[in-house]
Amino acid sequence: MKNDRVGFKYAIAGVYAALKTEHNIKIHFIIMFMTLFAGLLLGLTRIEWLFVLLAIGLVLALELINTVVELITDVLFEGKHETAKLIKDISAAAVLVAATFAALVGMIIFLPKLLEILI
Repeated sequence: MKNDRVGFKYAIAGVYAALKTEHNIKIHFIIMFMTLFAGLLLGLTRIEWLFVLLAIGLVLALELINTVVELITDVLFEGKHETAKLIKDISAAAVLVAATFAALVGMIIFLPKLLEILI
């Protein structure tokens, strides 16, 4: 059980370090909190929460992985290097795909609820 607590401590430290140093992760966390708040206000169903939480988790996990890929790439390649650029671009593309998926999930779930309120 102690090893689990130590591992969890390191994981929390990693999230904190990413939030402290990475601008995009801050943006994703702000969007996450806004989405969670909107979900509470609009009374999402269980299945809607499932999709929203899966989308949020996917984006945050890939953003953290992207950060690690960029850090490792910077260590492995000095200066400008075409392979380093390719690695970073593809890693960023994974985040873009996940964020696009999350945005579509958000539109499918939230737009009808917002339109119902407004109309």
